[in-house]
Amino acid sequence: MVPSPPIPEKLMLGSSRRLLVGWIATLVLSGPLQAAGPDEAVARCGEMVISRGQIDAVMQRLGTAGLPPGKQRQRSEATVLEQLIDERVLEAELARAEIVVADEEIDATLAQLRQQVTARGEDFEAFLAKSGRSIDAVRRQVALEVALDRYVRPRVTATSLAQAFAKHKRDFDGTRLRVSHVLLRPDTGGDGEVAAELLERAAALRREIVQGRMSFADAARLHSAGPSRRQGGDLGWISRDGPMVETFTAPVYGLAKGGVSRPFATPFGVHIVKVTDVQEGRVGIDAVRPRLQQLVVSELVRDLVLAGRRRTAVSFEPGMPHLDPLTLGQSPGERRVIVSEPPAG
Repeated sequence: MVPSPPIPEKLMLGSSRRLLVGWIATLVLSGPLQAAGPDEAVARCGEMVISRGQIDAVMQRLGTAGLPPGKQRQRSEATVLEQLIDERVLEAELARAEIVVADEEIDATLAQLRQQVTARGEDFEAFLAKSGRSIDAVRRQVALEVALDRYVRPRVTATSLAQAFAKHKRDFDGTRLRVSHVLLRPDTGGDGEVAAELLERAAALRREIVQGRMSFADAARLHSAGPSRRQGGDLGWISRDGPMVETFTAPVYGLAKGGVSRPFATPFGVHIVKVTDVQEGRVGIDAVRPRLQQLVVSELVRDLVLAGRRRTAVSFEPGMPHLDPLTLGQSPGERRVIVSEPPAG
């Protein structure tokens, strides 16, 4: 499965105007996305500047503004910054595609938003003020959502859905896998150096397994920190939707019977997984069409962002945490956080 795009894909499905208004209302209620704040620039995306205030506003909305200094806060700030950059890139790419949203369309959507807020017994202007958002910021967001809908909708076709189903068939057709794993956990805290060391240990252990010098069951019995080591690492049957967490399931579902995964990390540690059996699914495309639509939209938005990032210069101020630009396309949780130091002197 692909990483989620920065703009919710559900907006491009069904009645775009109704879904659009519903999402904008939720976004404003939950806090400011681009509220005014300190003007200190932390990054530049083409000709556009992203400020410290914009980062702080999103952190406040997400409930992470109170994180103390440290690696967790750095990752949170870097992820927020990446989302804001992607939003700017989307705006530029949609303009490049000559997708224009008329003021009348924005006005119509704002009228529906105003009606929603008023129906709750609130004054619209007071509602915006409480959220920390200006009317111009909301208009800009509406324009982006409508333009993105216009770009994506004609590309979600019967052909694109069929291609997505063929490419990701096991993710949708109800296939079940029987899996075993070796789980490595750190003896101390899980900082970046410890995680890298665990991945190296797991890679060496995997080589022993795939080269036939050690059976998977023996590797689990001797090295795994999980209780499944007593059964040679056997975890039983899993499906694409559970019971394992997504960070475990996603890297595993592309494996054939007998395949051994490369080491990967989850919140529980570093895993090596072997697929010991496969039960093929029988769910057809018609039963999963809404989920396929979401996947196709997600991939379209991802590809648009990646194309824009390749032709848009992005720079970061010293001291601002940001995700490694060389890892574009990976999920934020897998990407390295970089904090460049101010120049000496």
